[in-house]
Amino acid sequence: MVRQCAWCLCLINSTGEHISLAPVPKVYEASHGICDVCSALWLEAVGESIGSALMLTQTEDGQHCVQYKPETFLAT
Repeated sequence: MVRQCAWCLCLINSTGEHISLAPVPKVYEASHGICDVCSALWLEAVGESIGSALMLTQTEDGQHCVQYKPETFLAT
């Protein structure tokens, strides 16, 4: 199945790495997620507001997941 970053529209593999050098038109049949580059930028932007309460993890099948730990945010 084709995967595409919903943010930058580059084609990505199952671990979020770009497989296209540039954005492509939206592929409606694709599974949409977020690539490594966009997820890092998003975490950086959001991290400025809530600090260490966000953590990017990877599941066993290679999918990226953002975990929010409110206890970490509230403790700071």
